[in-house]
Amino acid sequence: MEKKQAKEVHDVKYFRELLEYWDAYMYALINEIYVGVGISLGLSEKEAYDLAKNKPGVLQKGFFSSIFNKFKSLFRHKVPKFRPKKGQFGDGSPMTEVQWDKFNAGIDNYWREYAHKVTENIAVKGFMLGRETTNFRKKKKPYKNKSLYQVSFDQYDGEMPSTLQEAYKNYDFDKSEKIVLNKSFSNVAMYVQETNSEIKEAIRQQVQTGITENKTPIQIASDLYWNVQKDEELVNKYSAESLKRNFHRIAQTELASVYEAGILAPHESEAMESLKDPAKAKYFVRLGGTCPWCRSKQGTLVRLIPASIVEDTKSESLRSMGIKDPNTDIAIWPGKNNVGIKKDNWLICCPAHPYNVATFGLIDIKDEWYNPKTKEVEERQVKQKFVPQDIDYTIGKEEKEYRKPTIVGENLVRYNDNIYEAVPAHEYNRKLEASRRDASLPIPVNESSPSYRRIFEAARGNK
Repeated sequence: MEKKQAKEVHDVKYFRELLEYWDAYMYALINEIYVGVGISLGLSEKEAYDLAKNKPGVLQKGFFSSIFNKFKSLFRHKVPKFRPKKGQFGDGSPMTEVQWDKFNAGIDNYWREYAHKVTENIAVKGFMLGRETTNFRKKKKPYKNKSLYQVSFDQYDGEMPSTLQEAYKNYDFDKSEKIVLNKSFSNVAMYVQETNSEIKEAIRQQVQTGITENKTPIQIASDLYWNVQKDEELVNKYSAESLKRNFHRIAQTELASVYEAGILAPHESEAMESLKDPAKAKYFVRLGGTCPWCRSKQGTLVRLIPASIVEDTKSESLRSMGIKDPNTDIAIWPGKNNVGIKKDNWLICCPAHPYNVATFGLIDIKDEWYNPKTKEVEERQVKQKFVPQDIDYTIGKEEKEYRKPTIVGENLVRYNDNIYEAVPAHEYNRKLEASRRDASLPIPVNESSPSYRRIFEAARGNK
C-alpha cells in the first residue's frame, strides 16, 4: 500500500520543487554524517565518499550539486563537513557511555545548526505558498505550472521569507494564522528531531555490532550505508539509505500538512465568527489524490472550524460539536490528521495518509460548484444547483447501542468507538499532548468541561 502511495506526485510545480530541495539538503546532511563516521573508523575521505556514491542507481556523481545549483538563487544553505575525531571509536573495543555521549553531542550540534535552519525555511515557505494558492486559483492563473523561482520573483520580489521572524515582520498575519504557523513548524521540527535520534541509534547499533563481530572499518562503514537484510530483501532500518527513504516520507507528508495549514489558516477568523453567524461559514472541497480512498472522497464538501474549539480530534462530525449545518456534517480545521487512526476510520483531511497529494479548495457554495468532470471548483452556471455529496450518516440499531457512552474501566468510557478518560483540569493539557503523540492512549476529557457531562454522566445513566 505504501509503495503505491509513494508514487503520488503533487500537481503543483512549486510544491514539488520545494520538496525536492528539502529532500536533497537533508539527504546531504545524513550522507555527510555517515561519511564522517566512516573517516573516524579509519577510511580515507575518498574511500568514505566513494562508498556513499557507488551503490548502483543511487547517488550518482553530482547528485547533490546539480539540485543545489538549480535552487541557488532561492536557498543559500551550506552542507559543512562532519568530522568526528579520528579513532573516536577506539581501538576495536566497545565504546563507553561517556564516549557515546560525546559522539552523539557532536551529531546533535551539527543537526541543530543545519537541519533545523533549513526546516524553518521550508516550513515558512510552504505555509506562504499555501496562502497564495487560493489566490492563484481565484485569479485563474496557471498556478500549477509556476516554478518556485517564479513565485518568489512575482510575489516576493525574489525574497521569500525564510524565518518566522521575517514572515511576521514583512507580511500581514493575524493572530490565528501565527498560532497555526507556529504549531505547524513545531510539528515538522519534531519529526526532524526524531530523524536525528534515528541517526544516532543507527550508528551506535551498526558500530557496536561491527566491533562485536570483529568486522573491518570498511565493512562497518559499508553496513552503515547499504546493509540489506538478505532473506527479506528489505533495507535495514539502521542504514543511511533507509533513513533517507524514511525522511522522504516524512518530508512529503509534513510539507503537505504545512501547505494545507497555509490554505486554511487565513480563513480561521471568519470560521470563528461563523459559530455565531452561520452566513460567514467557510466551505472547502477535497481535491486530488490518486489512491482509491482519495478518489472516492473527491468533491467532498467540508466546513472550516477553528482548531481551538476541537476537543476530540478523532471526531469530525459538526453535529457532535453542537454545530448544525444544512450543507455538510464534516468539519475540518488546521492540523487535522489521521495519525494513529486505522484506514477504515480515516477522517477527511489533507494529507490523509503518507505521501498524499490531495488538497482543499475554497468554495463559495452560492456562486460556485464542484465539477466532477474537471475535478475543480468552478463558477456556477445558470440553473445549476450545488448538491453536497450524498453521504449516508444513518447507522443501524446494533451500532447505535454500541456507540452509546459505556463505562469500560475506572474513569474510562467508550463512546463512538473511542476510549475517553476523565482527568482533573490540572492534568488535562499534559494528557492531551500525550494522547496526540500516541494514538493508543485514551482521549482525555476535562472533568469540568461540558464534554465530561455529555459523555461520562450519560455513561452512568446507561449502566
